[in-house]
Amino acid sequence: MNHQEALKQAVDGLNLDLAWEYAAGIQYAQHAAMLSGAAYFAVAEELEEHSKEEFGHATELSVLIQYLGGIPTTQVAPVATSRDNEEMLRQDLQGEYDAIRRYLQRIRQLEALGMYDSAQIIRNIVVTEQEHAIDLEVALGIEKTVFPPTELTFE
Repeated sequence: MNHQEALKQAVDGLNLDLAWEYAAGIQYAQHAAMLSGAAYFAVAEELEEHSKEEFGHATELSVLIQYLGGIPTTQVAPVATSRDNEEMLRQDLQGEYDAIRRYLQRIRQLEALGMYDSAQIIRNIVVTEQEHAIDLEVALGIEKTVFPPTELTFE
């Protein structure tokens, strides 16, 4: 694959990531509003913060996509919903695992292109996504000995 094809593939991947960041921001905002019960009051506040951070990631990705010669998407990936508190948190956690997996691939793509500055932007986003995953694992009572999990899937 030549440089232009590899760059297009990376930009396409970043646009996929962008669509999922839009969805994550919406999903977190909806879940924060839907969580019920005193035990979830602090969790709802944390999800509101996660929502803001996901939209911040969307802005960073949009700028990066434009810089790399692409057009940032306006498409939103599917948003998971539920009325069950624990299920909502599990949906959010799976979204974080999926995002981490996608971003690790994006880092490899960008570094293969010699775009270490762009890869660093994605690394910074991954750090936040991992923090979100840890927050959700704690809220769900999931104890980890190694992070990220090998498969980055939630069971």
